[in-house]
Amino acid sequence: MVRREVAIARFLVAAGIMPFFMTVAFMTVASLPVQGQVPADIGQVWKTYDIAPFVQQAGAGSERYVVDWVLQETGYAAWHGASPAALSATPEKLSCFHTPDMQARVAEIVERFVAVAAAPHRFNVRVISFSSPAWRADARPVLQPIPAATPGVQAWIVSRENAAAALARLRARSDFQELPTGAVLAGNGLPAVLSGGRSLPYVQDVAPRLDVWPGWQTQSAVCDEGLTIDIHPLLSRDETVVDAVFRCRIDQVERLATVSLPPPGPDGSRVQVAVPQVAAVRVGERFRWPASQTLVIGLGLVPWPVPAQNTVSAASATLFADAKRRDVIVVVEPRLRGSF
Repeated sequence: MVRREVAIARFLVAAGIMPFFMTVAFMTVASLPVQGQVPADIGQVWKTYDIAPFVQQAGAGSERYVVDWVLQETGYAAWHGASPAALSATPEKLSCFHTPDMQARVAEIVERFVAVAAAPHRFNVRVISFSSPAWRADARPVLQPIPAATPGVQAWIVSRENAAAALARLRARSDFQELPTGAVLAGNGLPAVLSGGRSLPYVQDVAPRLDVWPGWQTQSAVCDEGLTIDIHPLLSRDETVVDAVFRCRIDQVERLATVSLPPPGPDGSRVQVAVPQVAAVRVGERFRWPASQTLVIGLGLVPWPVPAQNTVSAASATLFADAKRRDVIVVVEPRLRGSF
């Protein structure tokens, strides 16, 4: 094939049809290897889906939420097996190379994002805590349990009317506290993130340094503590059911254990260094509940490192006197169009 292309190029030059400088480019392109088609050994087909309505409403970069949800719904292994598969997105379209059955699942997920993109539904998310679990005695009669996979975590659903009445009673409790952010709205297909935290400096170690007196210096470090809650809700196509991915990360420095170290230099005094004692909580859940109901997620008695309450100076000896554990709940209320 390459010899025939070269012969054609030489003929065109001799006939004055193609200039010589174009012959080199023609011959180079003709000699490049041709890539074969991607094998469709299990019947894969290539399809694209219009996601522009969702991205235009949700903002730049939001196409990644569509990709994330497809991977969560279909399983990561389905895209990394022995047979070729592909999934990619631009602000205008989602491209997919997979079997017809998988394409049908992808199409259903995309429809959930774009169907209400022009006027998306909203979800009201708030994070509340109590000094003890006693609040459950008041609210338990209206709470209907649903499964949760993480040990210590509970979940319930409650009707919108009962949820409003129960929340009003809980607000009247003296141990009721809410994140300073208050309620946060999440759009359909968009995550809501509630977070707060601070950085705590401390002396981590001591190291020799002969160019300064007294021949050594302390080494500082920072330990971060805080709370981050991320919930990503998505309505079903018929708008009757909500799926949500829930993630929680909590880190709290309970105390700094001090150690007296001998200095590495000639100075005889000892140096106080610290070792952080950190409590950490990690939760990853997937919930599904009726869109007419409010979801309540109970995290149990967990650290509550909320900056508004931990305002003691880092230099104070009572820095960790307010490090506490509280019974934390997350309330997710669908606020669908036409439901009020």
